[in-house]
Amino acid sequence: MNDKNLILALADHEDLRLRTIGREDIENLRVWKNKNKGSFFLNRDILPEEQEKWFAAFSERNDDFMFVVEQFAGDEWQSIGCLGFRKLADEGCVDAYNIIRAVKLEPGSFTMSDAFRAMLAFAALKYEDLPIRCKVLSENPAVEWYKKNEFSIIDRVGDEYVLMELSKDSLKNCNININKTK
Repeated sequence: MNDKNLILALADHEDLRLRTIGREDIENLRVWKNKNKGSFFLNRDILPEEQEKWFAAFSERNDDFMFVVEQFAGDEWQSIGCLGFRKLADEGCVDAYNIIRAVKLEPGSFTMSDAFRAMLAFAALKYEDLPIRCKVLSENPAVEWYKKNEFSIIDRVGDEYVLMELSKDSLKNCNININKTK
C-alpha cells in the first residue's frame, strides 16, 4: 500500500488542514455522503457494511486519496467535510471526487474552495503529466462552483453528466505544505 499518512496545509490558512482518512473517519464519510446523495452518481443510502467494504478496497489502491477537511476551532481540529482524487489509468486522468462540505463553522479564514484547491495542487504535483478532471451530474448546482474553481466543461454525456477539466495554470500560486503523519 502507498503511504497515505499525509497532512496538507496552506500557509495563509492556519485553521485549515487536509488529513488523509483513516478507519475512524469512515462513518462520518458514510453519513455525509448519504445526507448529500442527490449530488452523486450513487444516489441511495450507503449501508455501514458497504462502507467497510469500500474502505478495505480503497486502502489497497495506491492512486486513490481521500482527505478529511479539518478546521481548527476552539482548541481542537474538527472534521467539516471531505474530498478526494484518484488516478484513472483507463481514462488517462486524475479524477476529483466526493467533494462534500458537511459542516460550516464560523469564523473561518478559508472556504471549501481553498481546501479543494490545496488538494488539487497536491494531485497536480503527484501526477504532473495527467489532466485533472471531474464528472458532475448535469443537474448538480456544483457545476457552477467547479467553474469558479477553474474547471471547464469539456464534454457532456447526454443529460446525465458533464466532464470537466481543471486549468492547472490556475494552481501556480497555491503553496501547500505536505507533511507525513507517521
